Amino acid sequence: MSSRDEAPYHLGRAERRGHVLGWRPGQALAAAVGATALVVGLGDGGTAGAVLGVVVALTAVCVAVVRVQGRGLDEWVPIALAHTVRVRGGALCAGAIVHCGEDGLAHLRWPDGTATSMAALHHHGLRALSDEPRALGESLSVWLRGLGTVGESTRATTLVSVSGPGTLPPHETSHALAGIETRTYVAASADDPFDVAAALRAVGVDGAERCGVDAFDELLASRVAPAMGTVLGIDVVTRWRHLEAPASVHAAFLIEEWPAGDVDEQVLTALCVAADRRTVALNLRTEELSRARHRTAKVRTAAAADGAFTAHGGFLGSPESLRDADRDAERAQELAAGHGSLRLVGVVAIDAVDALDLEAAAAHLLADATSCGVRLRRCDGDHRRGVLASVPGWCVP
Repeated sequence: MSSRDEAPYHLGRAERRGHVLGWRPGQALAAAVGATALVVGLGDGGTAGAVLGVVVALTAVCVAVVRVQGRGLDEWVPIALAHTVRVRGGALCAGAIVHCGEDGLAHLRWPDGTATSMAALHHHGLRALSDEPRALGESLSVWLRGLGTVGESTRATTLVSVSGPGTLPPHETSHALAGIETRTYVAASADDPFDVAAALRAVGVDGAERCGVDAFDELLASRVAPAMGTVLGIDVVTRWRHLEAPASVHAAFLIEEWPAGDVDEQVLTALCVAADRRTVALNLRTEELSRARHRTAKVRTAAAADGAFTAHGGFLGSPESLRDADRDAERAQELAAGHGSLRLVGVVAIDAVDALDLEAAAAHLLADATSCGVRLRRCDGDHRRGVLASVPGWCVP
């Protein structure tokens, strides 16, 4: 197999391990409360106190270890509270406007002052960046690495693929894309707008075109019903399972686990080409080297504590834990050698005309994610932030 045919990329796992014997703070707090209640109840000497202590301890154990839809109960509590107290109506992001600067560079200005510029790529979505996807992928990698060099301003980059019903020009029509329109964009956010298309062409990304005001407006308005405004300015009602607009509904999914093993540039093919109205946004940020080393050291320390605790209890380590330990060690060596680090957050948003179509689109999405080796988690209770994360330039914290 030639080097150009190999799968050259490895996507790291989501880091969900905590810092107290691998437990998250919520898990550790629940365990501590349960243990304290049990000791106090048994030490009270009465039957009622003992029963109450056992009940509280069992409840705390459930909070610490039970998982629902990929999250622990301790993680669901703040989400449920925020959903309960949050204002349910209003614009998705009031104050965000499309602006054209004095130099003619169109950009999306966010309420915090951040400016997002965007370039369009003429390819069939992120699934196949060009006739030579490896070459273009390497060119994009060069540009992204350059954003993290000393002296460069902090920039957040978003790769966006939008697909849905439509038609392609006759010379681009293929059997795989019949009846499906796909568009790909590269957006970059910084304090001041800059020409993303020119930056991409400078590193060898051919075909990148600067997006004007019309392109921004079309992209933001295409996700809601015609003449209803844009996805940022239209009033929406927050539901637990989705967002409701006057003539559309929206839901978001977070990419919780990436494919295991090495992948190539077309790993997200099935996600990025769909007959449903779907937006795939990959938010990338270069991570400062010392911070990446510190984070990796904390992850390895927590993993070592898990291993020691497991071995002391007489339990066998899982193959997944051994695999992750090897990968963490490899990553630590790479960082020690000076290699940079990228933080990657993937979000998929689907838009539909009603709740029934939305659930059908969600089922198609989950099936496509399975074929890609990707695990998604629906942003129940927090679809507002999930849908915002699918807009070019929005940075997920």
